[in-house]
Amino acid sequence: MVKKLALSFFILCIFLAPLIKAQDQMIVVPKPLSGTPLLVDDKDSLFRKAWRFSKDGYVEWAADSLKKLIEQSGFKLNPKNYYVVVANFNPAETIMGMFHQNASFYDTRMYGLTSDTLYYLYISEKDSAKSFLSTVLIYKESYFYEHLIDFIGLFPFISPTMTTRLETAKNPVWIDVRKFEIPKKFQKNCDISMIVKKDFYDEKYIARVRFDNTSLDRWSYGISTAITSIEEVDFYLENGVIVVRPKPKGDLASFGVINYHFKAVDTKAKSVASSFHVLGGFRISRTIEPILGIGMGVPISQIDLHIFAGYSVEFAQTLDDGYHVGDVINEAVDPFKLKVRGRPRLGIELKFP
Repeated sequence: MVKKLALSFFILCIFLAPLIKAQDQMIVVPKPLSGTPLLVDDKDSLFRKAWRFSKDGYVEWAADSLKKLIEQSGFKLNPKNYYVVVANFNPAETIMGMFHQNASFYDTRMYGLTSDTLYYLYISEKDSAKSFLSTVLIYKESYFYEHLIDFIGLFPFISPTMTTRLETAKNPVWIDVRKFEIPKKFQKNCDISMIVKKDFYDEKYIARVRFDNTSLDRWSYGISTAITSIEEVDFYLENGVIVVRPKPKGDLASFGVINYHFKAVDTKAKSVASSFHVLGGFRISRTIEPILGIGMGVPISQIDLHIFAGYSVEFAQTLDDGYHVGDVINEAVDPFKLKVRGRPRLGIELKFP
């Protein structure tokens, strides 16, 4: 019986493994929005202030100046969208970053796109803010499937409006705005590689960034440690003799578990303790012991721990009728029969990998 359960688990792993697919990629070209590039009369020298802030290491202050400059153009930033911003201050200095809600300018993480939530903005004092942009989308599986094999190895067996373009400006700054149309296949999980050059024929690029687009997920892995207060004994054969071994009081066991979160979470963050979840898995041992439970996160200083309560079922062996501890058994005789033992479990869980 135990061998059949192990075989079933192995077959399940064989069927899950092919879900990890080879990467596909495609080149996407964003379309310029109608009325762009935009011409802004930068009366407050926001563009040059952004350069100085960036030069002195105050990148977020520089980003704030660029946001104010974009607002003066009439282009409205939607906090829920992703705006890849390139500020070409001069021939030798360019910064490339992203606007998205309260994220840091140099943050390269995206949390899932829709077909029209990714934009490219190129800001320059040069006429029309001309630039050449090369963008490659590289498809990848979700973080859950990317690490499926690692987990199995534990066991032995996401149309803005804008004002009319200005015709003249004493302090001209140009803002080119382009919108991507992301194919559905690449919206949830992909890497976005961008290279920006002044024009196609330049040998050198002025900015290059790779963005990690990994959407929130309801599935994650965990390694849990749980105890039970039930005292048990195990029966074995040693040198042909039936012996009994008591299990340690407060049996401590490690389990590899898969979590289903009721609210999608960032599975790549340091912790996934931000939501309630159900869990299920197996004991990390040669012993077949499945577990089911429910967990929640508890913030403790710089880390988040899961606490969970569940119930595990161990498939053990006990003595068959007519056999006793101390009996000498012939090799051809099996003195054991299957015993199913249920155990309430209480413990902690840490995210894997």
